[in-house]
Amino acid sequence: MLGNLGQLYRHDLSEAYGHLPNDDGTFNDRPLDRFLAGVDPQRHAWLITAAGRTAGFVMTTPTEGGGMSIASFFVVRALRRTGVGRAAAVQIISLFPGRWRIGFQRYNPGVEAFWSQVATQVVGDTWEICDGPTPETRPPDTFITFTTSG
Repeated sequence: MLGNLGQLYRHDLSEAYGHLPNDDGTFNDRPLDRFLAGVDPQRHAWLITAAGRTAGFVMTTPTEGGGMSIASFFVVRALRRTGVGRAAAVQIISLFPGRWRIGFQRYNPGVEAFWSQVATQVVGDTWEICDGPTPETRPPDTFITFTTSG
């Protein structure tokens, strides 16, 4: 199931990243492949459900120097802007108190507002946002950082 949702996720990203599917019609997803192979036992994945139905997934990974990051976050289009994603993000963040660093790309409409709302719900106004370096091969990342208490 996670592999199938990962294909939808990669398809969503394909426009901005310029990725084309493989000859068999699938997209590469190395972080998901590494998770499914059990290569990184500190990477976690959860399915998001709504009304008993599959709604998306969240993947987390530790950050360098301590803390956690949401490595991948996907909600099916039919449930976007319904609160399902925000509830899932808040629930996952509550599992790992401490420092969080969440990357996103500003080209994605609404994503900055989404993560700002999540951070505000979790820690009030004690979060920060900054732009990362601009890579040559993909859109630049923006990062929202905050620390939760246990």
